[in-house]
Amino acid sequence: MFKLNISNDFRASMTWVHTWVGIGVSCLLFVIFWTGSLTVFDKEIDLWMKPEMRVEAPQGSFSFQAKFDELLAGEARNASTLAVAAPSERMPLGFYYWREKGGDNIDVYFNAATNAPVGVTESYAGTRFFYPFHYMLHIHPLGIGYWVVGFCAMATLVLIVSGIFIHRKIVADFFTFRPKKALRRSTLDLHNMSSLMALPLHILFPLTGLMIFFSVYLPWSSLVLFHGNELKRNEAVYGSVKSDPHGRPRSGYVDVEGIVRQVEEAWATRSSGGHPKADTVRLWDQSDTNAALEVVDYFNSRAVSMNKYRTTVSIVTGEVIADAEPGNARSTFSWLAGAHYIGFDNWTLRWLYFAGGLLGSLMVASGLMFWIHARIRKGAIEPRSVRMVRALTAGSVTGIILASGGYLVANRLIPAASDGFGIGRANFEVLIFYIVWIGAFIHAGFRGRFAWREQCLAIAPVAVLAVLLNWITTGDHPIAAALQGLTQIWSMDLTLLAGAGVALFAAAKTKVKAEEIKKAQREIGADMLEKSHTE
Repeated sequence: MFKLNISNDFRASMTWVHTWVGIGVSCLLFVIFWTGSLTVFDKEIDLWMKPEMRVEAPQGSFSFQAKFDELLAGEARNASTLAVAAPSERMPLGFYYWREKGGDNIDVYFNAATNAPVGVTESYAGTRFFYPFHYMLHIHPLGIGYWVVGFCAMATLVLIVSGIFIHRKIVADFFTFRPKKALRRSTLDLHNMSSLMALPLHILFPLTGLMIFFSVYLPWSSLVLFHGNELKRNEAVYGSVKSDPHGRPRSGYVDVEGIVRQVEEAWATRSSGGHPKADTVRLWDQSDTNAALEVVDYFNSRAVSMNKYRTTVSIVTGEVIADAEPGNARSTFSWLAGAHYIGFDNWTLRWLYFAGGLLGSLMVASGLMFWIHARIRKGAIEPRSVRMVRALTAGSVTGIILASGGYLVANRLIPAASDGFGIGRANFEVLIFYIVWIGAFIHAGFRGRFAWREQCLAIAPVAVLAVLLNWITTGDHPIAAALQGLTQIWSMDLTLLAGAGVALFAAAKTKVKAEEIKKAQREIGADMLEKSHTE
């Protein structure tokens, strides 16, 4: 059996680091892991929360030319910028936006099969709520949210390294789980097992997350090469289009299809992982001689790398004026970013990422529970620090799960035409999320050791209610969704029902502990009564 031969002094030092770094960041870390797990299926959550998006996935290739011709002859004839995103398996609706100089973006979803615009329910759903929550906690001022999440990512790497050194028998710990043992022992087994089962992903997630935002955390490292000139740095890293401020007016046909074909053929010659295909096309300055078409394959569905293919072509001359052809450093960065964002089409890997995120959440929650139970002595009054950590843990763990369920329920209960009592429907959904979450913290503060079970008992009916409300409001119960080919919908419903089952199981396990506590309290009361009589 593999055993780490490390001195006891060093292991004790690592134990101290692991314990106190964990206590310091674990509540936030659970929130980040949990929302990251949901973000793996952010587009599927969008489809669940915006029923108008539930259309059949498009078959065959999408014609950018036809859509651009329609828009340039109609509503976007005076647009300075026009972008069209093709529908995909995960997002069956197409999308376009345009704006005139000095104006705001006009965003429109459309059904590629009928070419008709589609009005969708106002909701931040997954891509605009859970996704940004994961990487910046919706803390916008001064970019503080990015720094908090970055600090937690660094702390995660510290916890992983120190945790590895703590284990005396790392392979044995991987296969050891004793659920019938005392809660302290079984919780530690669960912490060890969940840590080791997805260890590669536990390292990959924080490491790639830090690298994605390197320009936020270490902006000086790249700026020093350009003497602090951020514009020149961005031109070198992302490419640039040189515009003539005195561009002359132009008019005429825009050969979108020809340019897209030309660019895709150029991409294919340097691709090593399938044939890259444009998923977004953007038109700049259509009315003068600066007119250019940017062709992008943000997420190559057949490769890990993200945003590796981006080419801009002059509409006037047909020349390539910007091309993000990557060198070794950029190729590495694109791969690492793609490995974190998981934009590629592989459902097995997507579910594996989801499971890895949930195991990370379980790792954090079980570590906190072990710390709490390791400091409880039978018959003794709990220290204030233990009560505080217990309340924070329950609010952060079961609390945010309950709030997430409340967010889904609110989405199905609030009428699509509602203005959210003046704050906007999407904002009203978010308000309900935070009300439920804050309520969970308050409940945990008052109920102490019973909060875990009670909040688990609340999570189960909320999850079931979300499934029932989806059925009532849309008619898409799991069987109907399966018959219609709406895999995203029935999968999410079944996941919610499975989550309800897990919550009930967790409540049942903690119920046994609650009965033991009541018995111990009765014994303590009887001892004190007997002592008073003898005195």
